[in-house]
Amino acid sequence: MCYAEGMGRKIEGGIKEHQDLTRFTASSSDVAPKEQIDLMARCWFSLTPGRTEPIQHEYVDAKTGQTETVRITGSAEHGIATIHDQDLLIFAVSQWIDAKRLGLEPSRRIHFTPYQFLAWINREPGGGQYQRIKDALHRLKMTSIQTTIRSDVGKRTRNRIRQFSWISEWEITEEGGEIRGIEVVLAEWLFESVQDFHVLTLDKRYFEIPGSVERWLYLYARKATGGATGIWKETFKSLYRKSASQQEYKHYASAIRKLVKRNGLPGLRLEEVKSSGGDDMLLMERTVKREISLQKEETAQPEQIELIERTPLEEAWEIVLEVMRKHLGEATVTSWLSKLRLKGIENGTLTFQAPTKFIGDWVDTNYRFKLIEAWRSTGHPIEQIKIESSKRKLAA
Repeated sequence: MCYAEGMGRKIEGGIKEHQDLTRFTASSSDVAPKEQIDLMARCWFSLTPGRTEPIQHEYVDAKTGQTETVRITGSAEHGIATIHDQDLLIFAVSQWIDAKRLGLEPSRRIHFTPYQFLAWINREPGGGQYQRIKDALHRLKMTSIQTTIRSDVGKRTRNRIRQFSWISEWEITEEGGEIRGIEVVLAEWLFESVQDFHVLTLDKRYFEIPGSVERWLYLYARKATGGATGIWKETFKSLYRKSASQQEYKHYASAIRKLVKRNGLPGLRLEEVKSSGGDDMLLMERTVKREISLQKEETAQPEQIELIERTPLEEAWEIVLEVMRKHLGEATVTSWLSKLRLKGIENGTLTFQAPTKFIGDWVDTNYRFKLIEAWRSTGHPIEQIKIESSKRKLAA
């Protein structure tokens, strides 16, 4: 089944402003799992079922210098949404990103079947799975989030707080006691971050991780090891605070040591080390790497190892290449555009490195305007493109 968009029927009792949202139908294709980056930096979900004690985080963002706060509460009846409930949000985020990669414009109103969702997370239908989906929908709807994170970035005023639930509203269609269709309207805060490609790709084996602590540690390590070395070290106590665990610290530390002993997290290697002050630390290392040739202008550098991890900008470049393949064909993209190396963006100017002056000149002459248009379709306000080569710089 392909993506489809059209007006969904109105949800009875729904919020008026949501009623006219275009319905976005999920794809049955094998979509790569993606997760919103902010949700990987600290745990926003309960690691235990039935938690009603609020989850709270407060920290200073290293990039902006702003003090960010997160407070998450749940109802007495349903509790706070769990890290396993988060699978449904990961499913939605992944569908959105794949749709944008195909040049579509998804909306916050998404329709899917239980079979699509369960097959995607590698679960067999039946056996209580339908009831688990309904319970997850309840918790995601009743969980309340208050945060300063991503509150009008660029126009931020002090103590600006946004409040929302993961799901604004939901509806299911049942037949013979089984769910046939699910339609949800997801949080605008989450949807906005996806439009900015503020996401990372996950290993599909993530859904095979059974334990809550292991799941959160995978998500955190997936983000933390995204640097050039692929290695990150952090104290047990710091990880304990960020995980918002309700365990006693000694039990949490014991759980981490067991994870180190098993070393079973997909694509990661764990090792217990000591800090200079003697504190227990966890070393996390990405085990799946790729070799790339890194060059500086006029000077060839030896090959170095860089992670498969891609920044949000690099993720957007992959989407642009897919768009260009649709318009120009695979051969053209492979011969010319895929040879460019993305360097960065500053003040609306996107800079690439071309392996030769000839390739740089050709792309600049023939594809510059198409590239700008494709980048703008991803939500990036690109004004110009600059292509550098080993000989000279070409300004578009």
